[in-house]
Amino acid sequence: MPADLLQPCAGYTGPLPQSEGQISDALIAEARGRECANGRLATVAEILTLPILED
Repeated sequence: MPADLLQPCAGYTGPLPQSEGQISDALIAEARGRECANGRLATVAEILTLPILED
């Protein structure tokens, strides 16, 4: 399994948003992080369902 699939995906890590613009930025960052994580989970699921080839 590729090591990058086991690394966390970045979400919003900034301070508590204080304005609509900051809230928007935080929501976008969280959405991108979740999209990244879901993509990695889908790839891991594909790897786990591959047939095992024996020599």
